Amino acid sequence: MRLAYTAILSFSLFATSLSALAGNSTIDATTDTVLIVGDSLSSAHRMPETAGWVALLDRRLVAHSAHAPAIVNASRGGKTLADALTELPSLLAEHRPDVVLLELGGNDAILGAKGPEIRRDLARLVDLSRGAGAKVAVLGFAIPPAFDKDGSADLLRDAYAAVADEKDVALLPSLLAGISDQPSLLQDDGIHPNADAQSRVLENAWPTLKPLLLK
Repeated sequence: MRLAYTAILSFSLFATSLSALAGNSTIDATTDTVLIVGDSLSSAHRMPETAGWVALLDRRLVAHSAHAPAIVNASRGGKTLADALTELPSLLAEHRPDVVLLELGGNDAILGAKGPEIRRDLARLVDLSRGAGAKVAVLGFAIPPAFDKDGSADLLRDAYAAVADEKDVALLPSLLAGISDQPSLLQDDGIHPNADAQSRVLENAWPTLKPLLLK
């Protein structure tokens, strides 16, 4: 009788251990996903992808977390809000992100889009992301004076603020604060940050991103 009890107890302990291991395996395999939908400012424009601020963010998250979020960077040069509206549904369905970072609007404003149009499209992107269960942050861009066309800088700044207030999302007003006015940190086009500036871009973004990305 005692042998039977010992055998049952041993099996029970073995099963419990297996269950615990399975639970830990599930937790380990569950990786939060961050989707970045941006333009050339987030696509490592004219430099190796590994030198861009998004790659630097990935390395920082790995250093700060045993189970760092996976980053999907869906940024590309020239992307507009309309482009993102076309692409976002499939991106959300494919990657099921927990966090969506929207770094858009600069191209729209420079190309002459009006404030109501920018606010409408940006708000729709926020709604689509939230509808898929993701938290959202907007990473803004302050258009430098040399590229300010018919008040586009003020128009874009006001659009970001309006959407952030209306939708109650985290907003970084200027991803390139302290960079856009420093020629030594810019590429020869006078607008895109160079490789040396990428760590500063990350430092600008980090206070906004850390509460969303690290638990």
